[in-house]
Amino acid sequence: MDKRFKPLSPAEAIEARRALADELAADPSMPIPTVIRKIRGALRLTIAEYAKLCGVSARTLQDIEREESSPTLATAEKLLRPMGMVVSAVIKPR
Repeated sequence: MDKRFKPLSPAEAIEARRALADELAADPSMPIPTVIRKIRGALRLTIAEYAKLCGVSARTLQDIEREESSPTLATAEKLLRPMGMVVSAVIKPR
């Protein structure tokens, strides 16, 4: 857990995750790097901790968050998994 934050109680953690889920659901076209930063921030994890949790390298995660590289579909799936999310396409109605 990122030591810059005071630990949340279990109830506070659940509420923070619900608020994040609502925020992300409200804007389904949000770019993947922004979503990843928001998830990592809500879970209060460092880049290294989140990368280990997701099974990707810290450098890869850092480059994605900085928008220096684009994640592959498989990597995006790994990075969204901690919030129970999956990659989907947003199609504009005609």
